[in-house]
Amino acid sequence: MASIQEALAILLGADAEAKNVIEEAKKKAEEIVGEAKRKGASERETRLKAAKEQAKAIVDSARASAQAEAQQIEALGRQELERMESRFNENAPAIIQGLVAELVNKYLQKATGK
Repeated sequence: MASIQEALAILLGADAEAKNVIEEAKKKAEEIVGEAKRKGASERETRLKAAKEQAKAIVDSARASAQAEAQQIEALGRQELERMESRFNENAPAIIQGLVAELVNKYLQKATGK
């Protein structure tokens, strides 16, 4: 009988040890899965951050280009306005003088009856 009791005690001890090993393996597996999830989340966050930075750089570059183009268009418009004003100032006196001379001639013609 003693051998059956010894065998039973050994089997119960082995069963308890197997349960402990299984529990430790489960805990270790949960730790590994948790660490993998944290690493995956961290990697996704890093990639997302890099994508956001790249998008910001593209937007900033586009904004700078648009501002430079707007400034160039404004400068060209200002130059054209200055050229138009200069041409007006050059030509206006002669045009005004011509119109005045034409009006004077018309009044003179009316006054003389021709």
